[in-house]
Amino acid sequence: MDVVISWFEGISLAGLLQIIVSDIVLSGDNALLIGAIAASLEGRQRRLVIILGGIGAATLRIALTAAATMLLSVPLLQAGGAVALYYIAINLLRERNKEHHSAKKSGGIISALWAVLVADLMMSIDNVLAVAGIASGHMPTLVIGMLVSIALLMVGSTLVAKLMKKLPWLLDLASLSLGWTTAKMLLEDPIMGSFLTRHIPGAHWIVPVVIMTSIAVVDVVILRRARRNKK
Repeated sequence: MDVVISWFEGISLAGLLQIIVSDIVLSGDNALLIGAIAASLEGRQRRLVIILGGIGAATLRIALTAAATMLLSVPLLQAGGAVALYYIAINLLRERNKEHHSAKKSGGIISALWAVLVADLMMSIDNVLAVAGIASGHMPTLVIGMLVSIALLMVGSTLVAKLMKKLPWLLDLASLSLGWTTAKMLLEDPIMGSFLTRHIPGAHWIVPVVIMTSIAVVDVVILRRARRNKK
């Protein structure tokens, strides 16, 4: 009992609220992506992916936050995350328009869950570093704050998934938004960002435009191909 009490000692309410608010603000694109991935699944499968994905994301974020200083020393980490996110954005569009795609297959659930974990991990680097600074090494504050914010993220992802099920064209907008996040991650990577801004005048607006345009072009090609196949 004393161990439990001592574990909760020193929790700062202000720090806790700061972690929750910061993580929610920085997780808007995460909720969008998780919702977009889950939208391809039906009822029970969708809830399963969001719940398991949320639990996995919380575990990974807490582990990464504990090792935040090590993250800063990994070269091209954000650039690698940007490449993974770009692939996921394109794959979301491809999967939506696959003729014989079946969300009920266990492979569909596993691949969706894997996509959620990888994408959330790659997109949470800024969250992790911000939260690590706020927590100042106090694990109880960190763990409770992250668990609350992840729970809210899961609620937001569920709402996004339901909305995209009713309005499929929102997935196109979500993919473009992920393209923007991809560009942001590339430009914020210390090595890649420095390279791009040094060699491309106006890189801060050219890179997002090029990436988002490429996603839009791929989307149009996929939609046209799907229409031809239906004829």
